[in-house]
Amino acid sequence: MSRTPKKHPEPWQLLLKSTDTYRDLCEIYPAAFFEDFVTHFDRGPEAVKLFKGVIDTGHAYVRGKWLKKAEKSKFLQYSGVHMMGAGDAARQLAKSLQQLSKSDLANQMVSSRLAKVLAADASTGQSQKACLSLASSSGPQSRLDVIHQLALALEEAIDQIITLPLEDDDAAETRQRALTYVEVANRTKVKVLSKNFALDEAARAFQPLWEEFSTVAYIRGRYKHEIGGYDCALGRALHQIIRELDSTVAESLVGTAIENIRTHL
Repeated sequence: MSRTPKKHPEPWQLLLKSTDTYRDLCEIYPAAFFEDFVTHFDRGPEAVKLFKGVIDTGHAYVRGKWLKKAEKSKFLQYSGVHMMGAGDAARQLAKSLQQLSKSDLANQMVSSRLAKVLAADASTGQSQKACLSLASSSGPQSRLDVIHQLALALEEAIDQIITLPLEDDDAAETRQRALTYVEVANRTKVKVLSKNFALDEAARAFQPLWEEFSTVAYIRGRYKHEIGGYDCALGRALHQIIRELDSTVAESLVGTAIENIRTHL
C-alpha cells in the first residue's frame, strides 16, 4: 500500500520560526527575482526602494499568517498557569538582577561569562547579536540592564493579560484562577481577522511601493471574459511576491485583497 508523500512546508511556514527573517527573505528574493519583477513598474523604481518594498511585503504576509494562525488556535489547559509562572519568574529575575548589579564584581563576572556562553553555542545566534549590540553601544557596567528591562517588560505584559499573584496570595486559588481564565477565554473568543488576512496585510504593505513607481492606479481593475479574470498589472506584481512564499495562493485572491484595501482607505 503506497503512502501519500509528505508535503513540504511552504516558505512562509518556515519563516514563522526563522531566527533571521531578513536573511531568509533575501534568499527567497535573490537578484534574479528582481530582473523580471521590475518590469511591472513604469517609473523606473530605485533598486534599494524596490528591494525594501518587496521585503516589507514579504514580512507583512508572514506576520499576517502568524496572527491568523494564533487567532485560530486555543489556549491549552495549563496555558494560564504557565503564563503566570513566566510572569512570576520574570518578576523574580528582574529583582535578582537589580540586586546583583549592586556589586561591580558580580555584575562583571555574570555579564562576561554570559557573553562567552553565547559565543560558544551556535544555536544562540539572535542572543549573540543582542549581546554584541549591547556591548558595542553601552558601558561595561550596564550590560545586564537590557535583560533587567526585558524581565520587567515581560512581567508587565503578562500581568496585563492575567493578573499575576502577590507574594501572600493562596497558591491553590491562584492556580484555579489561571485555569478559569483559560476556560472563559476559549469559550468567549471572537474571531476578528478576515479569512485571507495575510493577503490583506501584504497588499497594504505593497501599496506605497506601487503608488510611487507606477502610473497605474492601485485598483483591482476590470473583469475580462476573454482572459477569465481581472486585467490587473498590480495584482500580477503582488502575486509574484506572494507565490514565492505561498504556492497555494491564486492570483484572483490577490486581486480581492487589493480591493479590500482600496475600499477601506
